[in-house]
Amino acid sequence: MGHERVGILPRRKPWNEIVSLLRLALEDEFTKTASLVSQTLAEVKNRYRRLHQDSGVQAAFAYLIALSTSKLPSVEGLASVDTKLEKNPSPLRITVDLANWVKLHTNSPEYAELACRAAADTISYWSREKSNQQLLFGDSTNAIHIWGDTDGRAFSSISRTFFAKLTERYVRYFIERNASAESPSLQSRQRLEAALSAHFDEISRHAFETTKITQSFAAGWFNKNTKTERPGDKKISGFLAVAFGKLQEELSREGNSK
Repeated sequence: MGHERVGILPRRKPWNEIVSLLRLALEDEFTKTASLVSQTLAEVKNRYRRLHQDSGVQAAFAYLIALSTSKLPSVEGLASVDTKLEKNPSPLRITVDLANWVKLHTNSPEYAELACRAAADTISYWSREKSNQQLLFGDSTNAIHIWGDTDGRAFSSISRTFFAKLTERYVRYFIERNASAESPSLQSRQRLEAALSAHFDEISRHAFETTKITQSFAAGWFNKNTKTERPGDKKISGFLAVAFGKLQEELSREGNSK
């Protein structure tokens, strides 16, 4: 289930080309572009080898699962959080509760922070998406309406958004860190920030396209593991291990492509 190969995924812009655009925007100030490309991909891939084991990452993703399974009986563990959807919390209130939940389970501050932000981005995205869909069908801003009818197909979109936002944030984090180490002056960092902002859409789109590989697995996993109750920590960790493993494979192909 969910382990089929999908081949080389299409790209609007290859990763090497995105980083080359950054170099051109900086007028060749960063001369080691090839090294920056390979180092960034390698570091993101290496992080993904162990992210599924981090309690903060697990808690952030488990909170999305709890939102998506609010009608189901809870089990002990990270998905047991009370999302209080019956009180119709705003997306902002939900993200505050998310941050508090992740804070309680933080192991690595860096991992927890990036995962929490990715989950917050996902909450914002899904709230807008469902509200737009439901404008003609009653109260489009009701939290139960937004999260209460999640099925495998919906969860695959929620899950993919989380992994895309996390990948996007890690890519940007490592580009900034590695390029700043090469040219650490304040002026250089300001130029890098401007270049990243100018090409942020390409970076974001690339991350989203990379994470397509997780979608079919997410849908099948959700339908199988949320029939009678919310999934426990072992199932959540197992899902994250497979999903991050798929992303590692995709990043490896990207790094080996010419």
